[in-house]
Amino acid sequence: MSGLWLLLVAALIAAPAGVVTAGSVRADVSQTPVATGCPAGSELLSVISLEATGTYTTPRLVDTAGNNNGLVCGAVVPDALRAVSCKLGSTGACTLGELGLPAYHFTDDDNPAKQQT
Repeated sequence: MSGLWLLLVAALIAAPAGVVTAGSVRADVSQTPVATGCPAGSELLSVISLEATGTYTTPRLVDTAGNNNGLVCGAVVPDALRAVSCKLGSTGACTLGELGLPAYHFTDDDNPAKQQT
């Protein structure tokens, strides 16, 4: 069991922005729907709606650094990973778990293919 725990901790430390991905995912156009600009497995979310919950602050930062259109892509992080993040001291992950809200990995909806349509 401790080997699995160490693997999860190592994955959290090694993953950018605290998100673990399984395998190698290529970000080519075929995986990104042109209509939303979001990668496959992500949904298009309103920054204002997320902020209205009082718990999500990252979407505004991601959108402002991107195309600043009030929308972001969110891929739901598994509950088990959220629980590990909470145990490692992420108060945001703990709060989301207590409120029963999903944890997301946010990216901007700035797919270049979308801009060319």
